[in-house]
Amino acid sequence: MNGISVNELIAHKPFLFGDDPIISGANGLNRRITNVNVMEVPDVFNWVRHGDLLLTTAYSIKDNPNAQNELIPKLAATGIAAIGIKTKRYLETVPEEMVTLSNEYGLPILELAYQIGYSQTISEVLEEILNQKTNWLMEQHHKIQLLTSTLIMGENSKTFIETFSKSTGLQAALITYESDMYATDPAFKKEWPDARHLRPVAPHSSTTALPSYWLDDDTTTIYLPIEKNNETMAYFVCWGCKDGEWEPLQFLLQHTVNLLTLHLSKQHSLRSLEDNQKDLFLKTWILGEITDPQAIALQAASCGLQLQTSYNVCLTSPLPPFSSRELMNVKAYCILQGIVLLSMGNEWVFLIPKPLANQKNAYLKLQSELHKCLKQSSIRLGISSTKGLSDIHEGYKETVTALELWDFIQPHETLCYYDQLGMYSIVHVLSDQESIKKQLFQYIQPLYTFDKENNAKLVDTLITYLQFGGNIKETAKASFCHYNSIVYRLEKVQTLLGVDLKDPDIRFQLQMAVKVFAFSTKKGTMMGS
Repeated sequence: MNGISVNELIAHKPFLFGDDPIISGANGLNRRITNVNVMEVPDVFNWVRHGDLLLTTAYSIKDNPNAQNELIPKLAATGIAAIGIKTKRYLETVPEEMVTLSNEYGLPILELAYQIGYSQTISEVLEEILNQKTNWLMEQHHKIQLLTSTLIMGENSKTFIETFSKSTGLQAALITYESDMYATDPAFKKEWPDARHLRPVAPHSSTTALPSYWLDDDTTTIYLPIEKNNETMAYFVCWGCKDGEWEPLQFLLQHTVNLLTLHLSKQHSLRSLEDNQKDLFLKTWILGEITDPQAIALQAASCGLQLQTSYNVCLTSPLPPFSSRELMNVKAYCILQGIVLLSMGNEWVFLIPKPLANQKNAYLKLQSELHKCLKQSSIRLGISSTKGLSDIHEGYKETVTALELWDFIQPHETLCYYDQLGMYSIVHVLSDQESIKKQLFQYIQPLYTFDKENNAKLVDTLITYLQFGGNIKETAKASFCHYNSIVYRLEKVQTLLGVDLKDPDIRFQLQMAVKVFAFSTKKGTMMGS
């Protein structure tokens, strides 16, 4: 805390002033005195500093009305605290114009005691400033010791915030990115502040030693970020300071933020160890390295997980980069819903309890929560059939298959159910069998060769023909071709392949062949694709 207010100096050292010490400028008595200066030259405003108590006999301006009128505005611009004048020597009274300007600018003019010399006045004022500084530092030290002891004794964040509030008389809150909120005032809006609405405290403010922010247009509440690894993990919020006088709190706020940073970093490290242990178990379980139900239950219990008897596995499509806070927001939602979440790089795996999976719109709600937390509208979910604890890995493989096949079947579908793939699950299996895939491709290769050499569309025509169940009229309509053109192409297909397209068994084999080839080509697993 810097200096002493003009009001306090008058109260503590009344003998330095006249019987009626305040000549004018009473609305500026809260200005703080940090130093003492003496004026006996008319251009003293070039030599004073912010916070000076300026002592003078007004000798240099006693016969110069213009200098008297210019003095107050120029001194007020320098930020001095007050002017102390010895009257009855060169000025009988302070000129009326100076009194008017003093009141206008809120710059106090004080009557100095005539019998007290400058040297004693300077000594007494500086002693008072030093005493005030010492008392303030002792008070701040006591508060810091109290806050430090609160954390050393193992108290939680809530108790720490309450201790700060009681020792300062201010309201306070702690907001973490894990959605934990502690506020001494129940009416406080317990929300993580939107970074777009945070404004840095003005450069001239005394709080600039700390990174600090106002929220929108509210200049009564200060948001102080608590950071780790260049990421904000919490905000310490403080409000209730009279007249916005934050300067006396700056020292205490700095130490409060430092203590909270250490406390939350310790909590974060402990929680990270627990999360790492849980994530390691989930990863080994989901990837099929643990299949024994008893071993799964024991390891889950050691990680603090209470498992259900069966789950539906749900896998996201690749996600954009996300922050720790966004992940924690999703985790908080999952905890409330009883969903187990594992982050695997840029994909998330969810284990949805069977009762929840059976509820209507459960996956839509999860998808909506992901959109809200990640600000993304194109997140797709692969969803497995219901699996017991020992079959979770099979469920995970089903979600991978579901995302791949639905991207092939209906690229715009965002909820990709494995149970609704039908025969397409066989396509996926066949696309991974090199010998079968090669055999199927050899079956239809003459068509691809002919298309490539003649710029024909036999393969596309065959695929459309098979989609419409052998209906030539619908095939022509969908292909924007004349009926006879489709007939000619189909005859060419039959000639090249040596088959009869009217045979249902032939059509089935061809349909399987073209789908496996198309899917393998999309995956990039077909040689020469």
